[in-house]
Amino acid sequence: MATEDWKTYAKPIETEIKKDIRDEVHAFLTKVFNVYMVKMPPQMFRQLEIVRDKLIVLTSRFSNEYYEDLCDTFSKIYRLIVLDKDVPEDVKKLVKELSEKTNSFFSSRGMHICVKELKYYNLKIKVLFNSSPLKDANVILEAEGRVVASSKTDDNGICVVEVPEGKYSVYTYKYVKEGEYVYEEKTLFIPTELEVVFNVTETKSASEIARERGGRPLIREVTESK
Repeated sequence: MATEDWKTYAKPIETEIKKDIRDEVHAFLTKVFNVYMVKMPPQMFRQLEIVRDKLIVLTSRFSNEYYEDLCDTFSKIYRLIVLDKDVPEDVKKLVKELSEKTNSFFSSRGMHICVKELKYYNLKIKVLFNSSPLKDANVILEAEGRVVASSKTDDNGICVVEVPEGKYSVYTYKYVKEGEYVYEEKTLFIPTELEVVFNVTETKSASEIARERGGRPLIREVTESK
């Protein structure tokens, strides 16, 4: 009777490669974050590069400290972009979408919300000149050296602007006669202060305003209004 030789083969060991949070962050970085970045104009791209660098760190060394650093950086840059009046709305929309996707990614993995949402408040500004309401006075709000909101006062010298919490420089000005302007500036904190009153008693020249603004660029209307 013929004998059949049996050969034994070692069965390959099937190992399951489990992905950890670092692998998942890498996938998010390449499939989501980078996809949004390439849609950004050059200035926004450069700002988001700073955030991307923080994400790259998390792909190799994930820790609460590095995560907090990412969140703090992204929250600050998100605020700067969203509040900048010179940034087109379609770009702001993309940045908001990216922040929402970032929050969704990390919160679904048990982390706290990364990018802080902006809570808005109504700030009431009243402008008086020699105790009388000043109509059509320009009101400007700046944060981090950028204009974030602007308006003009009504017949009662009042305007209301909607801004998120934070520290602001708010100033008012109006051309009143040749070479002279109503001008005053204050610093305030939202939401601690939700109403500000300017009671200007004397006019100032453009050069005086320039000195008070500490060398910051003059508002175009101040230098060109007639």
